Amino acid sequence: MKQTLPAGATALLVTALLFTALHCLPCAAQDVNSATVSQSGNGNRAQVAQTDNGEGVVAEVVQRGTGNRVGDPDSRSGGVSQSLATDVRMAIRQNGDANRADGAQRGGQRTWFLLDQNGNANVAAVRQLDAFETVSRVAQTGNGNRVESEAVEVLTNGYTASQAGDGNTIAVAGRNNAFTNPGLEQAGTANRIAVQETGASYTFHRISQSGDRNQATAVAVDSAVTDYRIVQNGMDNLAAHRASAANATGDLLQDGDRNTATADQRGQDLAYTITQRGNLNVATLTQDGAPGSALGNVASIAQSGDRHTATLSQAGAGNRGDIVQR
Repeated sequence: MKQTLPAGATALLVTALLFTALHCLPCAAQDVNSATVSQSGNGNRAQVAQTDNGEGVVAEVVQRGTGNRVGDPDSRSGGVSQSLATDVRMAIRQNGDANRADGAQRGGQRTWFLLDQNGNANVAAVRQLDAFETVSRVAQTGNGNRVESEAVEVLTNGYTASQAGDGNTIAVAGRNNAFTNPGLEQAGTANRIAVQETGASYTFHRISQSGDRNQATAVAVDSAVTDYRIVQNGMDNLAAHRASAANATGDLLQDGDRNTATADQRGQDLAYTITQRGNLNVATLTQDGAPGSALGNVASIAQSGDRHTATLSQAGAGNRGDIVQR
């Protein structure tokens, strides 16, 4: 099902879809089916299944308390599952600790998934498969939370995830998607972001972390066009990016002390910039250009502060590499 769209046009489409999702979720006047579950207390369970419902489907689950479940993210049993429909909207909201939520959307057109969790030790899973247009937004507030997202064979996938607190994890996996545009954000200490994208036509990722001892890893393989921007503010942070693509660009910025940045690009028409501000930072940038390619690669490392280490390696023809330390 892998298809390609012009990047600019698709970005506008994803933005429009997200705006519609955030403002029109409660509007169900023309919906074929609408399901709502509300639970208060501890240890509750909820499940909603909507299949082959035509056009306009809404599901909303609200839980307040501790140890509640909407499916099981670990076993991937969908607490809310929607398939084979158009204009599909799903919302899961949980307030409390040790809650779990899983939602799956398959084979639909114009699907939206909104998930909010407020508390500690919560787990969420988002799965959107074989769909035309998907938009999802996940927000978690608290400590020790985890969210996993998977998009497979999707034409346009707009995904945002935000976490506020310590010891949280965001994991994103994508396979054979035409256009993906995730925005991932964490604020706190000892948080982790992991991205794995395979076989994408166009993939544009924005990753932001503020705080100390955070980690961000991003891998894109067998893709056509990739563009990654990683920003970390704080100390003792680690960022690593690896991409193999026909056209790969990236920008990695770290602001603080004792940070480590690693970037590895393979393919042709490569460009990457690592910028570090602070002291005792380490940067490693590697580019391996395609043999015989007429397109040169560009690599740059800029470090400001004291006692930095920078390593730059390029293979291929017509390359340009710069290291600036001041």
